[in-house]
Amino acid sequence: MLFRDIKFNQLMRCKSDRCGMILIFVLLLLLSDSRSLSGQNIRRKIYDVQRQAMTEISRTKRDFNAIKNLLSSSKRTVNSSVDTSKELTWSKMPYIPNSGMIHDYKYTYSFLHSQQELTFKHEADLKSVVWDSVNNLYYKNIGSKDTLDSRYEVIGWHPHWMGEAYKNYNFRLLSMISFYSYDIDPNTGSSWNPEVIEQLKNSSLPDSAARYGTKTLISVTSLEKENNRIFLSDEYVQDQFIFEILALLNEKKGRFAGIDLDFEEIDPIYRDNFTHFVKKLNSRLSGDGYLLILDVPYFNDGNVFDFKQLKDHVTYINIMGYDFSGSHSTYPGSISPLRSLDTQPSLETSVNDLLNLDVSGQQIILSLPLYGVSWNITNLKSGQASLYEESLPYYQIMSNYKTEYNPFYDPFSASFFFVVSENDKDKICWYENEISLQTKFEWIKAKNLRGVGLWALGYEQGAPEIWKGVSKSFAADSLSVIDYTSKLSGPYGIVKDIVRYKKVIGLGFIVFSGFVLLGFALSLKDWRVRQVLFEKQSFRTVYSLVFLILLIMGIKWFWYIDSQWNVLIGLVMGGGVVLLVNIAFTNYRRKLK
Repeated sequence: MLFRDIKFNQLMRCKSDRCGMILIFVLLLLLSDSRSLSGQNIRRKIYDVQRQAMTEISRTKRDFNAIKNLLSSSKRTVNSSVDTSKELTWSKMPYIPNSGMIHDYKYTYSFLHSQQELTFKHEADLKSVVWDSVNNLYYKNIGSKDTLDSRYEVIGWHPHWMGEAYKNYNFRLLSMISFYSYDIDPNTGSSWNPEVIEQLKNSSLPDSAARYGTKTLISVTSLEKENNRIFLSDEYVQDQFIFEILALLNEKKGRFAGIDLDFEEIDPIYRDNFTHFVKKLNSRLSGDGYLLILDVPYFNDGNVFDFKQLKDHVTYINIMGYDFSGSHSTYPGSISPLRSLDTQPSLETSVNDLLNLDVSGQQIILSLPLYGVSWNITNLKSGQASLYEESLPYYQIMSNYKTEYNPFYDPFSASFFFVVSENDKDKICWYENEISLQTKFEWIKAKNLRGVGLWALGYEQGAPEIWKGVSKSFAADSLSVIDYTSKLSGPYGIVKDIVRYKKVIGLGFIVFSGFVLLGFALSLKDWRVRQVLFEKQSFRTVYSLVFLILLIMGIKWFWYIDSQWNVLIGLVMGGGVVLLVNIAFTNYRRKLK
């Protein structure tokens, strides 16, 4: 606490000194230039100085808030080896909910109650106390990062040619896994590869994923321009496909969560046909509770994808953030560059293109490669072109080059590459490793995107460094709720106890009201009491109101009746009490006559 007070006082002195310097700077600047400035120039100069001053003040506030957050008590770290007491006490600012009476009077409340004392049982595995400010719950941080943070999606694709490799996948760090793929026959809508679909039907992949809470998708592909032209021109074939894919999804009801749709090389003249097909497909899928993820290339060539309409008919839009350089390129380069020259696409331009079309970042998933591309650069020095050689999975790149060569890092693209010499050939191999991937993972989080995709699972052969990066960026610390007691000093602590025991106090009001009524009835036997009670109208009114208030409070607090019933009960009871008193008074006056 002493450390915090010292830091705070230093910060306040710093803040006041900086503000004073700003004011002196403004005055000196105005005085020095006042003679040489005309009216318009003076106004412009004042505006410039004011802007500089406001910028400096904003920076001061930012620094102040940063220090304030650093010294915040929202999280308390516990050193179990030093603190060996049976209980841990934590004094912090009291909880003020976002709504309700306490929030309405939060300034008064904070003034009366500057501290709230919390007491936790000291447990062996307690690392830190984390506060959920929304639900006012406290957790202990177990620290095991083996479950995904619910704010993110991590999707992996399992190619059918990887066989049973899924048995070794880290499902704990996958929110979805997609079986690749159902290839559409454009003439019938059925699958062009029935043997692959049969493999999926007999696979235990959906059951293995479900055991860890991972959703299973089916990839649906149509990859050639002529096939897309045939399929998108025939509504009957589209309806047949929708019928068959729904039948496949329903065959293992509850095991499949939906599909991801990958149409590549669509002719721009079929843009509206494709949009219409996606709308129709989503209508049928969502009606049965299935997801639809749309896979799109990193560059919307010919504006084939009408994102302004499509975004409302898909769950997520997955940008395939790879193959920027490959068999179609004339030069070697990163296959997944974070940044690039102004005239070249990159992950940054791909994401920004969607954001500029009002697609929410929470609807965008960015997929990254677990493979690399090798180029022959032997003749590059003589001015000849480089030659694309092959695509290699991550594990093979590591096996071929890691032991003999050191990788180079390109900070501009945030990618790695090997330069190797073998068999009288010079080669360059661009790829992504744990460092470059994590750089892009953190960029995805900074852009507030929904998550990341990995193409393709099995290409890393379970490399721990890759999954460690996924865990570090997208996993959540395991938390469990802690039992605690809290204590507030001052008047509100008393009120809080009253509210806590509201039902008991309400019952007490009802019992007390009953005794008041009984005492009133018994006292009427004495003529002197009757004379005092009924002689003055004001006494009868006060007595009736006191009895009425006690009874209403008792009923309200004991039965927790809402405000509408309170009004009705109050009117009925008030009328009844007044009626009974007046009847008694009338009878008494009649007897006197």
